[in-house]
Amino acid sequence: MLMARLQVNRDSAEEWGSLICPRIMENLKKNMKQAAECIPMKSDDWHFQIMGPHDQHTVDISQKSCSCRRWDLTVLRLTREHMHILSLGS
Repeated sequence: MLMARLQVNRDSAEEWGSLICPRIMENLKKNMKQAAECIPMKSDDWHFQIMGPHDQHTVDISQKSCSCRRWDLTVLRLTREHMHILSLGS
């Protein structure tokens, strides 16, 4: 039963046309669009202040924490502010 499910997943992944799942790609595109509305201000090598259209947050890259507390729940969930910092490349 498990092997059959894995094979079905493999077959559907071959139809994606890219290395990333289409549903994940949709989420990434949505977050990237929202990140365009944010303005990051670098404090030092590890700290940023992110000013969004409705709020602002402080991000500590070294501790993987943010004042929005989403990184406290899981490192894998990146918000638009986090995506913007990562897109800076520094």
